[in-house]
Amino acid sequence: MDSALDRPVVSGVLTQWSVEPLAVVVVIALAVAYAIGVRRLGRPWPRGRSITFGIGLLLLLWTSSGFLEAYADSLYWVWAAQTLLLWLFVPIVLLFGHPLQLARAVFGRGSGIDRVLGSRPVKIVSNPLIGPALVPILSFALFFGPLPGWAITTAPVGWLLHLALVLIGAVMVLPLVGLDDDVSSLAVGLSLAIGSFELVIDALPGIVLRLNTHLATSYFDHVDRHSWSPKPLHDQQLAGGVLWTIAELIDLPFLLLVFRRWLRADARDAANVDAVLEAERAARRGLDEPPVPHGPVDVPDARVERDVPWWVSDPAMQKRLRRLE
Repeated sequence: MDSALDRPVVSGVLTQWSVEPLAVVVVIALAVAYAIGVRRLGRPWPRGRSITFGIGLLLLLWTSSGFLEAYADSLYWVWAAQTLLLWLFVPIVLLFGHPLQLARAVFGRGSGIDRVLGSRPVKIVSNPLIGPALVPILSFALFFGPLPGWAITTAPVGWLLHLALVLIGAVMVLPLVGLDDDVSSLAVGLSLAIGSFELVIDALPGIVLRLNTHLATSYFDHVDRHSWSPKPLHDQQLAGGVLWTIAELIDLPFLLLVFRRWLRADARDAANVDAVLEAERAARRGLDEPPVPHGPVDVPDARVERDVPWWVSDPAMQKRLRRLE
């Protein structure tokens, strides 16, 4: 890193760059693969999805090679912001461009992408009970201890860490992108409840860094010092405030997306129940229909169709009711 690096200013957010080769290669590869997939699909692909994916790629490129990368070796709060965005924000934008659905549409069900998504590690990390619980655990592993120091002293370690953060984050947000269309409203509601609890837990790493009165990471043993560099403890406390704020801001749209999916799953479950009830009504009409008369007949008391509650004919419920008598 250039020892004469200028003090960070707002205008440098878009003009300050420090290219990370691995990130550039990954962005180009993803863009080319997505474009080829859209071309091979053979039918129109929603333009909004392509735009969303393109925005995600630009965010990935800027976060890993732009302003944040330029100052990640000099300011801990910048390194923390970069890590959090690569982990919990960039993957959401990328996956809402529906690249996995595009791959499924091109290669069909049962392809390699389905085998990867169905593997045990992916299922464990994307489980709504496990994924949110990993956030505070990984936060303490990322922002405390030796990992930040390793990332800024050995460039390949930092590059691989960035790639791993995006992959882990993508797996964690898989339940939000609708890959599993058969998930019940109860399961999505459980994810919403866990996410609400996680909203509180996510703040812990930031609070600990913000209130700590001593250095909690080896980052400051390897940081590039400049004339404008803040004191290490102040820098760490700024990082705690950044973590606290960004984690909560990211969690709010996450919960809104889960709530939206919950409404859709509940509507789908209700439609399935209505279809079953309608089939039962049709079956009853067929069984109870009287013989068709050969001539005009006056029927003074025509039958009126009525629905019977499910628990009246359910064997398990009848057994329970008999036990209570």
